Amino acid sequence: MEINGTNIRLIRGDSDSITVQLSEGNEAKPLVTGDIVYFTVKKSAFETAKVFQKIITDFVDGKAIIPITHDDTKDMEFKLYVYDIQITFADGTVKTIVPPSQFEIMPEVTYE
Repeated sequence: MEINGTNIRLIRGDSDSITVQLSEGNEAKPLVTGDIVYFTVKKSAFETAKVFQKIITDFVDGKAIIPITHDDTKDMEFKLYVYDIQITFADGTVKTIVPPSQFEIMPEVTYE
């Protein structure tokens, strides 16, 4: 996986993960029980249908680990999609921490 700014490029069928860690100023702000992290991929920001979505409610050292598995992308077309990352905090506050950004599925050579 290659991340440039907020844009992601991933070879179709590869497995990887994204770690989300929050901060306020120079201080880490851990994610806690009751927080929900959403990673959503769509064909465009204007679509209602999701290509796939990950919902994370368990955190490691206050960080969300978003797994992207082989099965998530193995049938996707080689093209640009859009994704964002949104958090619903335990107090009900909703914040999009990564705005709609490119999620590009790159060609693969080995189909195993």
